[in-house]
Amino acid sequence: MTQKRFLTCLILICYLVFSGAAMAAEVPAMQVDASAALLADPVTDQVMYEKNAHQKLPQASLTKMMTALLVAESDYAMTDTVIVSESAMEGMEHLSGTVTIESGEEFTVKEILTLLMVASVNEAANVCAELVSGTIPAFVEKMNARAEELGCTNTHFCNPHGLHEDEHYTTAYDLYLIARELLKHEDIMEIVGKDRVVMEATNKSGERIFFSTNSLVSRYKERDYFYKYATGLKTGTTTKAGLCLASSATKGDSTLIGIVLGASRDAEGKKRNFVESARLLQWGFDNFSVRELLSRKNPVCEVKVDLSWKRDYVVAVPAQDYSTMTPNDFSSDKLELIADVPEKINAPIEKGQVLGSVLVRYDGKDYKTIDLVAADSLDRSLILLVLHWLGIIFSSTIAKIIGLGFVILVVIYVVAAVRINRKKTRRYR
Repeated sequence: MTQKRFLTCLILICYLVFSGAAMAAEVPAMQVDASAALLADPVTDQVMYEKNAHQKLPQASLTKMMTALLVAESDYAMTDTVIVSESAMEGMEHLSGTVTIESGEEFTVKEILTLLMVASVNEAANVCAELVSGTIPAFVEKMNARAEELGCTNTHFCNPHGLHEDEHYTTAYDLYLIARELLKHEDIMEIVGKDRVVMEATNKSGERIFFSTNSLVSRYKERDYFYKYATGLKTGTTTKAGLCLASSATKGDSTLIGIVLGASRDAEGKKRNFVESARLLQWGFDNFSVRELLSRKNPVCEVKVDLSWKRDYVVAVPAQDYSTMTPNDFSSDKLELIADVPEKINAPIEKGQVLGSVLVRYDGKDYKTIDLVAADSLDRSLILLVLHWLGIIFSSTIAKIIGLGFVILVVIYVVAAVRINRKKTRRYR
């Protein structure tokens, strides 16, 4: 091989190696086989993947996340006692849960929440509803009101358990908002992370052992779906809703929430709600990481200032630091900070005073809008203020008319004075 050919081959090999590395750094495309899906970071609120995220769909037992949330937000302690009423058992078919409960049976609040979220017992949802609001209809009103508070604009609840009703629906994004709120409650997260539960004997039953319906966190019922980073949250299945799953996972310092709605079984019979959720979560961990995009220490722009001797501008900085999930192949060239500030502002200016806002945009996608504030204070000059007002006064239409009238009067006075002076001169002569 000649030296020329050797160099050519070496260059070609280097090109293939480095171009391959560059291609590997790009975020691979993700497609979820379900009616709707979403992946987001609950800390930064950054959505990394979405498919039909705002489409209204039935959610089956994912409804129970809102039920559990309202119990967690109530005044009841986990050790308080709750008794299953006859009304809580009405209309329940004992089909969806893996554990049967009876009227008159006594549980602690934590136990009834465990039955609700781990075993997905529909009657437990009714028990929670009556515990919090007295009646199931009153609790459903509370569910809808809380959903509205959380920003769930495409959600409507008809019951606390999720059995199908035509007007009982939500979206992948709205479920994310509910799940994000649920993550704030350690008692609930401890419950949904259990792979199996040993429940002590009650006044109606002996000791019971049951396993989580969420096969991402439990190997007991189905071993094929276990995902080692999974921490919860809730499964849901009905004929109309299909296979649904709200999942949460933590790897290192990162926590993600995944929502999959309307999945089915694949050709081999595997449940796609588990398979797709694990894929989605792992894709997020593999391809995204938290990065600071704005810092209060770094100026964004300058705003022109009038009426100050000290300086004719003020530095605008972000009101807060901003970090979010960004692709691992992050490039600063794709980051845009679009400031919206006035052309100029008058002193005095206080440090921290809001001057405008900045839009953070990366690779053409809008991430967040944050206030811009003054980095320091600027005093107002009294002399410049007086000159400023004089300029305003003499630049106004009324001032111009008055000034013109004054000039005319002066001219008349001068002309009259000249004539009088001439007459006096003639008389003197």
